[in-house]
Amino acid sequence: MVQAVVAVGGNVGDVRETLRRAQSLIEQQDPASDVRPAELYRSVAMGADAGDAFLNSAWVLETSLEALELLNLLQRVENELGRTRGVRWGPRTLDLDLIFYGDEQIDCPRLSVPHPHCWYRQFVLAPVASLVPDFTHPVFGMTIRQLYERIARFPLPVGYAGEPDNRFTLSSITRAFPRVELRRVDPSIDSAMAGLSLAIWFGSCDSKPESPFWLHVPSNDGPQFVRDVLTAACVNVERV
Repeated sequence: MVQAVVAVGGNVGDVRETLRRAQSLIEQQDPASDVRPAELYRSVAMGADAGDAFLNSAWVLETSLEALELLNLLQRVENELGRTRGVRWGPRTLDLDLIFYGDEQIDCPRLSVPHPHCWYRQFVLAPVASLVPDFTHPVFGMTIRQLYERIARFPLPVGYAGEPDNRFTLSSITRAFPRVELRRVDPSIDSAMAGLSLAIWFGSCDSKPESPFWLHVPSNDGPQFVRDVLTAACVNVERV
């Protein structure tokens, strides 16, 4: 048996009932599994077209399924309960994301675990920390509690390096996110990350700093990426 962690949520329809049905379907289709849910949290929707606020939770799931088998099961349940995938980051009845599969690191076309963005998203960390606060992230070497505490502090210290393109300015970021404290840092200095919660790299992917705390801004939609990162990191979630 493997301990897996799944982030769950939705913002369309009766989300509480959908999550209850999803848990029941998982336990029916994987009879060996044991699903332990966290309480519900409310979070701001992430993405320009994501719609209303989300209800988020998490499951700790003891399973005998292999990682891709578990992913297949999660996606079948999403589909059965009305999930559509027409718009990336669009409104959704149900979202089931495999965050951790034991302490394994998997990187294949269909699955990356640990989930590459889980470490700075409050709507993931808050419910997961309520279930397994001492679980150690296999890449960062920090517990879920430590990662959550790193993000859940204000003003949120965010480093940056490189030059943003002309579609947005650093001043526009600080206006939109007054709880963020931006600091220019030199990534070539070993101590550059000291005291920061995360860092944003405005540069080519080839020259991205090695620390996993650096987030590379994609060239195709940099402004929305930065907004989504900072929304997920610095907008508090609340238990409901």
